[in-house]
Amino acid sequence: MSTTPSGAKSRKRFKLPEETSVLIALIVLIGIVGALRPTFLKPVNLLNLAASYAIAALIAGCIVFLLSMGEIDLSFGWILNLSAVVAGLSMIAGIPVWIAIVLGIAAGTVMGALNGLLTVFMRLPLIIVTLGTASVFQGISLISNNSGSVVPTDKKITEHIFFRALGGSIDTPVPIILIFVLLAFVVLHLTLHKTRFGYRILAIGSNPEAARLAGIPTKKIKIQVCALMGAVSGVGGVLFLGFRGAVDPSTGGQMLLPVVAAAIIGGTPLSGGAGTVWGSLIGAMIVGVIGVGVVFIGIDAVWGTLVTGLVILFAIGVDQIVRVRKKRAI
Repeated sequence: MSTTPSGAKSRKRFKLPEETSVLIALIVLIGIVGALRPTFLKPVNLLNLAASYAIAALIAGCIVFLLSMGEIDLSFGWILNLSAVVAGLSMIAGIPVWIAIVLGIAAGTVMGALNGLLTVFMRLPLIIVTLGTASVFQGISLISNNSGSVVPTDKKITEHIFFRALGGSIDTPVPIILIFVLLAFVVLHLTLHKTRFGYRILAIGSNPEAARLAGIPTKKIKIQVCALMGAVSGVGGVLFLGFRGAVDPSTGGQMLLPVVAAAIIGGTPLSGGAGTVWGSLIGAMIVGVIGVGVVFIGIDAVWGTLVTGLVILFAIGVDQIVRVRKKRAI
């Protein structure tokens, strides 16, 4: 007969999700901005805010895979850019929209896989490799579009359901891009936490040598995760093209801070071995509220970047304190 106290059972049974504290922070932040500027709380404003940060959130959900493995990619913004350029130029050249979209995503996947291959065969951290490939992808993009914007203008393209749905021409209660991103987050969460592939990623992040000795093909997994990062960045690129209707030479170049910040603020440590996909979504919304909230309050937008950086430092500091306490408790 079990002698475990019923109270202990109930405490284990009703353990709060690890994203709870981040969610509370988001609600408090929205409440503060809403108290200062009540118009911020209008549903249309909140939905527009979420839609404008949806692509950054999607990529943040995938960079959690890399951070969980103890790696970080600096090139995803330019993979997004070049993928959008490939898709846009393909459409302008007369290739059907859906095929052009596939080409854009495929281009992103190839660039991501190239990052992984270089990392494995050069035996260098991904951050070092992508420091170089980011410039390569940016250069190819600038050469491809002659340092100008790619803007599909043909009515056959602009009136295609892809552009009409993402661009807001089709009236829906919730922006379609948000619905797509939420579904993508479900897939990413299940992949990281409910599959053998996800288990292997977390194992590599916890202890790469132990994972290798346990028979996990660490090199293969790294290449696959980098390819996945490229594919998701490619998806982000074609979504951006459909949402904005164009891609310019600077698109993607400013995404590094909000994406990495979203993942870190959401609770994914830089040290690897753990990660929360849903936390990165909440983190992206926190970054969005900071960026848009300061404008609503009437503060210069440049302060949003400063606040975001301070929040990142705070999140890293809290994570480090928690880890030190856990080690002392063992």
